[in-house]
Amino acid sequence: MGDWSYVNTDGLGLLEYLYLCEDFKMDPIMGVWSGYALASGGSSIPVADLGPYIQQAIDQINFAIGDPAESAPAALRASLGHPEPFKLTYVEIGNEDFIGSAPSTYAGRWNTIVTNLTATFPNLRFIATSRTSGPLLSPTPQHYDVHVYQTPNWLQTNSFFYDGFERNGTTYFEGEYAGISTNSSNLFGSPAQGRLLFPTVRSAVGEAAFMTGLERNSDIVFAAAYAPLLQHVNGSQWTPNLVSFDASTVYRSTSFYAQKLFATNQGDEYIPSTLPTASGTLFWSISRKVSSNELIFKISNNAANASDITFVLPFKNVAVSGIAQVLTGPTTASNTPETPGVVVPTTLTVKTGLTFNYTAPALSVTVLRVKAH
Repeated sequence: MGDWSYVNTDGLGLLEYLYLCEDFKMDPIMGVWSGYALASGGSSIPVADLGPYIQQAIDQINFAIGDPAESAPAALRASLGHPEPFKLTYVEIGNEDFIGSAPSTYAGRWNTIVTNLTATFPNLRFIATSRTSGPLLSPTPQHYDVHVYQTPNWLQTNSFFYDGFERNGTTYFEGEYAGISTNSSNLFGSPAQGRLLFPTVRSAVGEAAFMTGLERNSDIVFAAAYAPLLQHVNGSQWTPNLVSFDASTVYRSTSFYAQKLFATNQGDEYIPSTLPTASGTLFWSISRKVSSNELIFKISNNAANASDITFVLPFKNVAVSGIAQVLTGPTTASNTPETPGVVVPTTLTVKTGLTFNYTAPALSVTVLRVKAH
Protein backbone atom coordinates (compact mmCIF):
# COMPACT_ATOMS: atom_id res chain seq x y z
CA MET A 1 0.00 0.00 0.00
CA GLY A 2 1.18 3.49 -0.84
CA ASP A 3 0.61 6.90 0.72
CA TRP A 4 -2.55 7.42 -1.33
CA SER A 5 -4.37 4.36 0.08
CA TYR A 6 -4.14 2.03 -2.85
CA VAL A 7 -1.74 -0.65 -4.08
CA ASN A 8 1.12 1.00 -5.91
CA THR A 9 1.90 -1.39 -8.76
CA ASP A 10 -1.00 -3.77 -9.49
CA GLY A 11 1.65 -6.06 -10.98
CA LEU A 12 3.03 -3.39 -13.30
CA GLY A 13 6.75 -2.74 -13.13
CA LEU A 14 9.10 -0.09 -14.46
CA LEU A 15 9.76 -2.09 -17.63
CA GLU A 16 6.04 -2.28 -18.47
CA TYR A 17 5.62 1.47 -18.07
CA LEU A 18 8.65 2.17 -20.25
CA TYR A 19 7.29 -0.19 -22.93
CA LEU A 20 3.89 1.50 -22.65
CA CYS A 21 5.42 4.91 -23.33
CA GLU A 22 7.51 3.50 -26.17
CA ASP A 23 4.54 1.78 -27.79
CA PHE A 24 2.41 4.93 -27.53
CA LYS A 25 5.31 7.08 -28.81
CA MET A 26 5.16 9.10 -25.59
CA ASP A 27 8.05 10.71 -23.76
CA PRO A 28 8.11 9.45 -20.17
CA ILE A 29 8.64 11.64 -17.14
CA MET A 30 10.22 9.46 -14.46
CA GLY A 31 9.58 10.15 -10.79
CA VAL A 32 12.15 9.23 -8.15
CA TRP A 33 11.54 9.26 -4.42
CA SER A 34 12.66 12.44 -2.69
CA GLY A 35 12.97 11.11 0.86
CA TYR A 36 9.58 12.30 2.14
CA ALA A 37 6.58 10.16 3.10
CA LEU A 38 3.07 11.24 4.01
CA ALA A 39 2.55 8.31 6.38
CA SER A 40 2.17 9.11 10.09
CA GLY A 41 1.78 12.80 9.50
CA GLY A 42 4.76 13.16 7.18
CA SER A 43 8.42 12.44 7.77
CA SER A 44 11.65 13.17 5.91
CA ILE A 45 14.87 11.22 5.58
CA PRO A 46 17.69 13.42 6.91
CA VAL A 47 19.86 14.78 4.13
CA ALA A 48 22.90 12.97 5.54
CA ASP A 49 21.04 9.65 5.23
CA LEU A 50 19.84 10.04 1.63
CA GLY A 51 22.75 8.08 0.13
CA PRO A 52 20.98 4.70 -0.30
CA TYR A 53 17.92 6.37 -1.82
CA ILE A 54 20.03 8.39 -4.24
CA GLN A 55 21.70 5.14 -5.30
CA GLN A 56 18.26 3.62 -5.73
CA ALA A 57 17.34 6.54 -8.02
CA ILE A 58 20.58 6.08 -9.99
CA ASP A 59 19.78 2.37 -10.42
CA GLN A 60 16.24 3.20 -11.50
CA ILE A 61 17.47 5.64 -14.13
CA ASN A 62 20.21 3.28 -15.30
CA PHE A 63 17.61 0.57 -15.76
CA ALA A 64 15.96 2.88 -18.30
CA ILE A 65 18.94 4.44 -20.08
CA GLY A 66 22.18 2.93 -18.78
CA ASP A 67 24.85 1.05 -20.71
CA PRO A 68 24.53 -2.72 -20.07
CA ALA A 69 28.33 -3.01 -20.18
CA GLU A 70 28.74 -0.55 -17.32
CA SER A 71 25.60 -0.88 -15.17
CA ALA A 72 24.03 -3.92 -13.53
CA PRO A 73 20.49 -2.44 -13.71
CA ALA A 74 21.03 -1.70 -17.42
CA ALA A 75 22.31 -5.25 -17.90
CA LEU A 76 19.12 -6.48 -16.27
CA ARG A 77 17.08 -4.44 -18.76
CA ALA A 78 19.07 -5.96 -21.61
CA SER A 79 18.50 -9.46 -20.24
CA LEU A 80 14.77 -8.77 -20.26
CA GLY A 81 14.84 -8.06 -23.98
CA HIS A 82 15.57 -4.34 -24.38
CA PRO A 83 19.34 -3.87 -24.77
CA GLU A 84 19.07 -0.37 -26.21
CA PRO A 85 18.18 2.46 -23.81
CA PHE A 86 14.67 3.82 -23.57
CA LYS A 87 14.08 7.49 -24.21
CA LEU A 88 14.27 9.56 -21.03
CA THR A 89 14.72 13.33 -20.74
CA TYR A 90 12.89 14.36 -17.56
CA VAL A 91 13.25 13.10 -13.99
CA GLU A 92 10.96 14.47 -11.29
CA ILE A 93 12.21 14.70 -7.71
CA GLY A 94 9.38 13.63 -5.41
CA ASN A 95 5.69 14.21 -5.75
CA GLU A 96 3.72 17.13 -4.32
CA ASP A 97 6.49 18.17 -1.94
CA PHE A 98 4.31 21.10 -0.95
CA ILE A 99 2.17 18.94 1.37
CA GLY A 100 2.47 18.83 5.16
CA SER A 101 6.00 19.32 6.45
CA ALA A 102 7.64 18.51 3.11
CA PRO A 103 8.46 22.15 2.20
CA SER A 104 10.58 22.61 5.33
CA THR A 105 13.08 19.97 4.18
CA TYR A 106 12.67 19.93 0.40
CA ALA A 107 15.39 22.51 -0.33
CA GLY A 108 18.05 20.34 1.31
CA ARG A 109 16.76 17.12 -0.18
CA TRP A 110 16.45 18.69 -3.65
CA ASN A 111 20.00 20.04 -3.52
CA THR A 112 21.56 16.74 -2.48
CA ILE A 113 19.55 14.55 -4.85
CA VAL A 114 19.83 16.80 -7.92
CA THR A 115 23.53 17.48 -7.38
CA ASN A 116 24.27 13.76 -7.26
CA LEU A 117 21.99 12.82 -10.16
CA THR A 118 23.35 15.63 -12.34
CA ALA A 119 26.89 14.40 -11.73
CA THR A 120 25.88 10.94 -12.94
CA PHE A 121 23.44 11.97 -15.67
CA PRO A 122 24.46 15.42 -16.95
CA ASN A 123 22.05 15.30 -19.90
CA LEU A 124 18.89 14.74 -17.86
CA ARG A 125 16.55 17.56 -16.86
CA PHE A 126 15.12 17.66 -13.33
CA ILE A 127 11.65 18.75 -12.24
CA ALA A 128 10.88 20.18 -8.80
CA THR A 129 7.62 19.37 -7.02
CA SER A 130 7.48 22.12 -4.39
CA ARG A 131 5.49 25.33 -4.77
CA THR A 132 6.76 27.67 -7.46
CA SER A 133 6.59 30.38 -4.79
CA GLY A 134 9.04 28.62 -2.46
CA PRO A 135 11.09 27.37 -0.79
CA LEU A 136 14.05 28.81 -2.71
CA LEU A 137 15.88 25.90 -4.33
CA SER A 138 19.49 25.47 -5.38
CA PRO A 139 20.33 24.57 -8.05
CA THR A 140 17.52 26.62 -9.61
CA PRO A 141 14.96 24.17 -11.03
CA GLN A 142 14.87 23.82 -14.78
CA HIS A 143 11.22 22.87 -14.42
CA TYR A 144 8.37 22.67 -11.90
CA ASP A 145 5.45 20.24 -11.77
CA VAL A 146 2.31 22.18 -10.83
CA HIS A 147 -0.86 20.43 -9.58
CA VAL A 148 -4.26 22.12 -9.53
CA TYR A 149 -7.47 20.36 -8.43
CA GLN A 150 -10.17 22.99 -8.27
CA THR A 151 -13.69 24.02 -9.16
CA PRO A 152 -14.65 24.85 -12.76
CA ASN A 153 -15.13 28.46 -11.64
CA TRP A 154 -11.56 28.60 -10.30
CA LEU A 155 -10.15 27.19 -13.53
CA GLN A 156 -12.17 29.71 -15.52
CA THR A 157 -11.06 32.73 -13.52
CA ASN A 158 -7.45 31.51 -13.46
CA SER A 159 -7.07 31.28 -17.22
CA PHE A 160 -4.36 33.93 -16.71
CA PHE A 161 -2.52 31.87 -14.05
CA TYR A 162 0.79 31.76 -15.97
CA ASP A 163 0.65 35.14 -17.71
CA GLY A 164 2.51 36.88 -14.90
CA PHE A 165 5.22 34.24 -14.47
CA GLU A 166 8.75 35.50 -15.01
CA ARG A 167 10.41 34.39 -18.24
CA ASN A 168 13.72 33.38 -16.66
CA GLY A 169 14.44 30.00 -18.26
CA THR A 170 12.35 27.90 -15.87
CA THR A 171 9.43 26.11 -17.52
CA TYR A 172 6.39 24.34 -16.10
CA PHE A 173 4.59 21.02 -16.37
CA GLU A 174 0.92 21.31 -15.43
CA GLY A 175 1.19 17.73 -14.28
CA GLU A 176 -2.23 17.23 -12.68
CA TYR A 177 -5.29 19.41 -13.11
CA ALA A 178 -9.06 19.01 -13.25
CA GLY A 179 -12.34 20.56 -12.22
CA ILE A 180 -13.23 18.11 -9.46
CA SER A 181 -15.90 19.78 -7.34
CA THR A 182 -18.67 22.35 -7.37
CA ASN A 183 -17.83 23.28 -3.78
CA SER A 184 -14.65 25.34 -3.30
CA SER A 185 -14.75 24.85 0.48
CA ASN A 186 -14.70 21.06 0.20
CA LEU A 187 -12.78 20.03 -2.89
CA PHE A 188 -11.99 16.54 -1.64
CA GLY A 189 -15.26 15.72 0.12
CA SER A 190 -18.06 13.36 -0.84
CA PRO A 191 -20.41 13.76 -3.82
CA ALA A 192 -22.98 15.13 -1.39
CA GLN A 193 -20.47 17.90 -0.60
CA GLY A 194 -19.87 18.78 -4.24
CA ARG A 195 -17.25 16.27 -5.39
CA LEU A 196 -17.95 15.11 -8.97
CA LEU A 197 -18.30 11.41 -9.70
CA PHE A 198 -17.84 12.00 -13.44
CA PRO A 199 -16.73 15.09 -15.35
CA THR A 200 -19.62 17.34 -16.37
CA VAL A 201 -20.18 19.82 -19.18
CA ARG A 202 -19.46 22.61 -16.70
CA SER A 203 -16.17 21.09 -15.53
CA ALA A 204 -15.01 20.41 -19.10
CA VAL A 205 -15.78 23.98 -20.17
CA GLY A 206 -13.95 25.42 -17.14
CA GLU A 207 -10.96 23.20 -17.88
CA ALA A 208 -11.00 24.39 -21.49
CA ALA A 209 -10.86 28.00 -20.31
CA PHE A 210 -7.80 27.13 -18.22
CA MET A 211 -6.26 25.33 -21.19
CA THR A 212 -6.52 28.42 -23.38
CA GLY A 213 -4.19 30.00 -20.82
CA LEU A 214 -1.83 27.02 -21.00
CA GLU A 215 -1.72 27.38 -24.77
CA ARG A 216 -1.21 31.15 -24.58
CA ASN A 217 1.72 30.55 -22.21
CA SER A 218 3.19 27.62 -24.09
CA ASP A 219 6.54 29.42 -24.16
CA ILE A 220 6.88 28.39 -20.50
CA VAL A 221 4.26 25.62 -20.07
CA PHE A 222 5.94 22.71 -21.84
CA ALA A 223 3.39 19.99 -21.02
CA ALA A 224 0.05 19.41 -19.31
CA ALA A 225 -1.93 16.39 -18.14
CA TYR A 226 -5.46 15.94 -16.82
CA ALA A 227 -5.64 13.76 -13.73
CA PRO A 228 -6.76 11.26 -12.62
CA LEU A 229 -6.74 9.51 -15.97
CA LEU A 230 -8.39 6.07 -15.70
CA GLN A 231 -10.94 4.49 -13.38
CA HIS A 232 -12.76 1.21 -13.19
CA VAL A 233 -16.38 2.17 -12.55
CA ASN A 234 -16.66 -0.42 -9.77
CA GLY A 235 -13.44 0.42 -7.97
CA SER A 236 -11.56 3.71 -8.04
CA GLN A 237 -9.74 5.81 -5.47
CA TRP A 238 -10.42 9.31 -6.82
CA THR A 239 -13.16 10.92 -8.85
CA PRO A 240 -13.69 12.26 -11.44
CA ASN A 241 -11.47 10.56 -14.04
CA LEU A 242 -10.90 11.37 -17.69
CA VAL A 243 -11.85 7.88 -18.90
CA SER A 244 -13.94 5.25 -17.11
CA PHE A 245 -14.22 1.60 -18.04
CA ASP A 246 -15.59 -1.78 -17.02
CA ALA A 247 -14.99 -5.26 -18.36
CA SER A 248 -16.61 -4.53 -21.72
CA THR A 249 -16.93 -0.79 -22.30
CA VAL A 250 -14.91 2.43 -22.27
CA TYR A 251 -16.78 5.59 -21.21
CA ARG A 252 -15.36 8.82 -22.62
CA SER A 253 -16.11 11.78 -20.39
CA THR A 254 -16.96 15.36 -21.30
CA SER A 255 -13.44 16.28 -20.18
CA PHE A 256 -12.01 13.58 -22.47
CA TYR A 257 -13.64 15.24 -25.45
CA ALA A 258 -12.40 18.69 -24.38
CA GLN A 259 -8.87 17.29 -24.06
CA LYS A 260 -9.15 15.57 -27.43
CA LEU A 261 -10.35 18.75 -29.13
CA PHE A 262 -7.29 20.62 -27.84
CA ALA A 263 -4.79 17.79 -28.38
CA THR A 264 -5.79 16.99 -31.97
CA ASN A 265 -5.98 20.63 -33.07
CA GLN A 266 -2.54 21.99 -32.26
CA GLY A 267 -0.95 24.78 -34.23
CA ASP A 268 2.72 25.49 -34.86
CA GLU A 269 2.53 29.18 -33.93
CA TYR A 270 0.58 31.08 -31.31
CA ILE A 271 -1.25 34.07 -32.80
CA PRO A 272 -1.55 37.10 -30.48
CA SER A 273 -5.00 38.64 -30.20
CA THR A 274 -6.95 41.02 -28.05
CA LEU A 275 -7.01 39.07 -24.81
CA PRO A 276 -10.18 37.95 -23.06
CA THR A 277 -11.14 39.52 -19.76
CA ALA A 278 -9.96 37.52 -16.76
CA SER A 279 -13.21 38.24 -14.93
CA GLY A 280 -15.34 37.38 -17.95
CA THR A 281 -16.92 34.14 -19.15
CA LEU A 282 -15.59 33.91 -22.71
CA PHE A 283 -12.02 32.72 -23.30
CA TRP A 284 -10.05 31.91 -26.43
CA SER A 285 -6.67 31.16 -27.91
CA ILE A 286 -5.64 31.23 -31.57
CA SER A 287 -2.85 29.31 -33.25
CA ARG A 288 -1.73 28.69 -36.82
CA LYS A 289 -0.81 25.44 -38.51
CA VAL A 290 1.75 26.47 -41.10
CA SER A 291 1.71 23.28 -43.19
CA SER A 292 -2.01 23.58 -43.95
CA ASN A 293 -2.41 27.38 -43.83
CA GLU A 294 -5.06 27.04 -41.13
CA LEU A 295 -6.00 29.19 -38.18
CA ILE A 296 -7.21 27.21 -35.17
CA PHE A 297 -9.57 29.01 -32.79
CA LYS A 298 -10.23 27.45 -29.38
CA ILE A 299 -13.16 29.05 -27.59
CA SER A 300 -14.57 28.32 -24.12
CA ASN A 301 -17.90 29.91 -23.24
CA ASN A 302 -18.57 29.55 -19.52
CA ALA A 303 -21.79 31.58 -19.55
CA ALA A 304 -25.27 30.12 -19.20
CA ASN A 305 -26.23 31.89 -22.43
CA ALA A 306 -24.82 32.06 -25.95
CA SER A 307 -22.04 34.62 -26.40
CA ASP A 308 -21.01 36.50 -29.55
CA ILE A 309 -17.39 37.11 -30.51
CA THR A 310 -16.03 38.99 -33.53
CA PHE A 311 -12.72 38.08 -35.16
CA VAL A 312 -10.86 40.57 -37.37
CA LEU A 313 -8.04 38.71 -39.09
CA PRO A 314 -4.76 40.30 -40.26
CA PHE A 315 -4.44 38.01 -43.29
CA LYS A 316 -4.85 38.74 -47.00
CA ASN A 317 -6.90 35.68 -47.84
CA VAL A 318 -9.38 33.95 -45.53
CA ALA A 319 -11.75 31.17 -46.53
CA VAL A 320 -15.46 32.00 -46.58
CA SER A 321 -16.21 29.09 -44.26
CA GLY A 322 -14.55 26.97 -41.62
CA ILE A 323 -15.23 23.73 -39.76
CA ALA A 324 -16.18 23.90 -36.09
CA GLN A 325 -16.30 21.08 -33.57
CA VAL A 326 -18.53 21.98 -30.64
CA LEU A 327 -18.96 20.32 -27.26
CA THR A 328 -21.96 21.58 -25.30
CA GLY A 329 -24.84 20.42 -23.13
CA PRO A 330 -26.65 20.97 -19.82
CA THR A 331 -24.49 22.12 -16.91
CA THR A 332 -24.47 18.86 -14.95
CA ALA A 333 -24.64 16.44 -17.90
CA SER A 334 -22.08 13.62 -17.73
CA ASN A 335 -21.16 10.60 -19.81
CA THR A 336 -21.68 7.72 -17.39
CA PRO A 337 -22.33 3.97 -17.69
CA GLU A 338 -26.05 4.83 -17.61
CA THR A 339 -25.73 7.69 -20.14
CA PRO A 340 -22.51 6.88 -22.02
CA GLY A 341 -22.85 9.18 -25.02
CA VAL A 342 -25.14 11.93 -23.89
CA VAL A 343 -22.50 14.64 -24.55
CA VAL A 344 -20.30 14.33 -27.63
CA PRO A 345 -18.87 16.92 -30.02
CA THR A 346 -20.81 17.89 -33.11
CA THR A 347 -19.36 19.25 -36.35
CA LEU A 348 -20.76 22.18 -38.31
CA THR A 349 -19.76 24.66 -40.99
CA VAL A 350 -19.28 28.27 -39.87
CA LYS A 351 -19.32 31.33 -42.13
CA THR A 352 -15.95 33.09 -41.95
CA GLY A 353 -13.93 35.77 -43.75
CA LEU A 354 -11.51 38.61 -43.03
CA THR A 355 -14.00 39.68 -40.36
CA PHE A 356 -16.58 37.28 -39.00
CA ASN A 357 -18.84 36.75 -36.02
CA TYR A 358 -19.17 33.51 -34.10
CA THR A 359 -21.87 32.74 -31.57
CA ALA A 360 -20.49 30.35 -28.97
CA PRO A 361 -23.30 28.22 -27.51
CA ALA A 362 -23.96 28.40 -23.79
CA LEU A 363 -21.50 26.28 -21.79
CA SER A 364 -19.49 25.14 -24.75
CA VAL A 365 -16.03 24.32 -26.07
CA THR A 366 -15.47 25.13 -29.74
CA VAL A 367 -12.51 24.40 -31.98
CA LEU A 368 -12.81 26.20 -35.33
CA ARG A 369 -10.37 25.65 -38.21
CA VAL A 370 -10.22 28.22 -41.02
CA LYS A 371 -7.92 28.44 -44.05
CA ALA A 372 -5.99 31.72 -44.05
CA HIS A 373 -2.74 33.07 -45.47
